[in-house]
Amino acid sequence: MKKIKLQKFIVMVCLITTLGVPRPVAAMGISSQCGILMDQMTGRVLFEKCADEQMYIASITKILTALIAIEDGNLEEWVEVTDEVIDQVGSSLYLTLGDEMKLIDLIYGLILRSGNDAAFAIAQFIGGDEETFALMMNERGREIGMENSLFQNPSGLDETTYNLSTARDMAIVMRYAMDNPIFREIAGTQSHRATSRDGKTYTWTNKHKLITGYYEPAIAGKTGFTKLARRTLVTSATKDGLELIAVTLKAGDDWHDHMSLFEYGFTQYETKQIIEAGELRFSSEQLRDYEIEDRLYVNRSVYLTVKEDGSETIRTNLILHEDEADDEEVGVLQIFLNDEVQEEVPVYRISTFEVQSKSWVQRLFSWFTGMVSIYDS
Repeated sequence: MKKIKLQKFIVMVCLITTLGVPRPVAAMGISSQCGILMDQMTGRVLFEKCADEQMYIASITKILTALIAIEDGNLEEWVEVTDEVIDQVGSSLYLTLGDEMKLIDLIYGLILRSGNDAAFAIAQFIGGDEETFALMMNERGREIGMENSLFQNPSGLDETTYNLSTARDMAIVMRYAMDNPIFREIAGTQSHRATSRDGKTYTWTNKHKLITGYYEPAIAGKTGFTKLARRTLVTSATKDGLELIAVTLKAGDDWHDHMSLFEYGFTQYETKQIIEAGELRFSSEQLRDYEIEDRLYVNRSVYLTVKEDGSETIRTNLILHEDEADDEEVGVLQIFLNDEVQEEVPVYRISTFEVQSKSWVQRLFSWFTGMVSIYDS
């Protein structure tokens, strides 16, 4: 099999794709003190206002509480309602002392009605006590990329303990949570009926107005309020294949802020496939210029969210490793958006075995369809 001549150079895989002259982002304001609009698929930030300022966050804290309960707990297990659960102040599910609720139902009550009693019951059940659960929250937050957050309780109350975060960190945790199908289902539910172990029935409706019919694209979210934090809000919405996350802190008119943010995103941006998983295709000129004699592939597709008006530039660079390795990664494909690296995708050599092991049906399908992997608008 021919070898790739792996020299120390950077290969320009495709021409720079210029979709017009760059234009400034549309002027836009929100009533909230801080906020952010983030793309769910790529994590690209489409709008931000003091997105890294640490603030009290109130009950949007419960996004992380719910996430830990879903990931670490047995959702069908019964959770006891203790004295400490009943003593929680603020919004409540009004649970009965000594009764038991399934963990999954407590999570519904936590998100839909913002029950502080549910938050404490979950913390006690998962962590053993509130302090241990808070340590779990901080550790899990760091693991998923929340770099500027501090959690001392599972509810967001800020009278004796408190939680601090940023608009960016809350968008990060919401993006992570929305990749969990159980959280996605719960956070987008309009109403849930639950029954305790002793037969008491509860019906909880979602406090988030955008989800309950005020804004059709809204699919999930969490509300929050304390005197210190004021109004806080997290919402996910989707339209025409684009899914976005809006976060506002210390809001004046958060419902309209979120709708304005979403409409800006939906009208200005679209998500496009830039690289398709499979074999990279090179022109004969590229093969000759860069002495690439072997077949290369990437094992995953890459998408970017870009402005619809064609004002952004996308290009790719192939960087081959200096040392050869027959069955290992031989380089990386960098994807640039406006001259900033957005993704680095490992590049592999297609071995003789891999080529020959394809069935005749697969080879025939590949021959008919080809494999286009470099973005070209």
